[in-house]
Amino acid sequence: MGKALPFSSIDNYLQSLEAPVRGCLVDTQFIFAITEELHPFYDDAGFLFEKLAEYKIPIYTTVTTRSELIDLRRRFIITETLMGMLATSSKWKISRDVQKVLRAQKTWIDTQASNDSVPLLTDSRIKHCKESFMPRDFSGQIGWVSLCKEFLSGQLLISWETISEDLSLNYLDTSSENISDIIPNLLSWENMYSVSEETCLSSSDSMLVNVLRSSNFPFIVSADFDIAYSVLSKTDNKTALIPDRLHYKKIKSLRF
Repeated sequence: MGKALPFSSIDNYLQSLEAPVRGCLVDTQFIFAITEELHPFYDDAGFLFEKLAEYKIPIYTTVTTRSELIDLRRRFIITETLMGMLATSSKWKISRDVQKVLRAQKTWIDTQASNDSVPLLTDSRIKHCKESFMPRDFSGQIGWVSLCKEFLSGQLLISWETISEDLSLNYLDTSSENISDIIPNLLSWENMYSVSEETCLSSSDSMLVNVLRSSNFPFIVSADFDIAYSVLSKTDNKTALIPDRLHYKKIKSLRF
């Protein structure tokens, strides 16, 4: 069985390790928490990131983390854009039907922070908003395609490149010839399926946990209950470092 520890224990944890730490994995929610103040674990993530820098521990991400982060940025940008259209100072003209849909989404968003949930529209809610807009500009009202061109065009690539550089992220290319130095055990789809089946973990998170289990990394930094749960369930000699509030509210009392 693995371990899940709060961020505040990082000093004691690192000092307890027998071998030098060559690096660690991080998940999408942790990276997003560092970069967005609206995230409920923004301060926690900033603290942990500074600790990793203090101990000079390289941060590694995978292709799964990259795709998930881009998806979160997409949802963040469109959520911010749509909610901004409700402001009296907004320059955008929208119909009453669109206003009604957006106000309903804003009511939902306003309840998320109290539950330690990121206040971002889900894909199903974004789709509902999209359906309320005309595809093209009409009678002075902005269409969905124009909205995306105005606010999304070129932003996702810029977001990834900026975050990657600012956080000094190391991209873990599992097809590289030198990857065996970091991941000595063979990665396989069969193992990923097994990880998913153990705790009903999503495929993207299962890929990340599979990399952790197969790698020389002793720990993963996460802001996700599911990742911590999976590591605790069956990931021998591996640790998930998670925000203190998440640890004490949802993880500490678990018994496997």
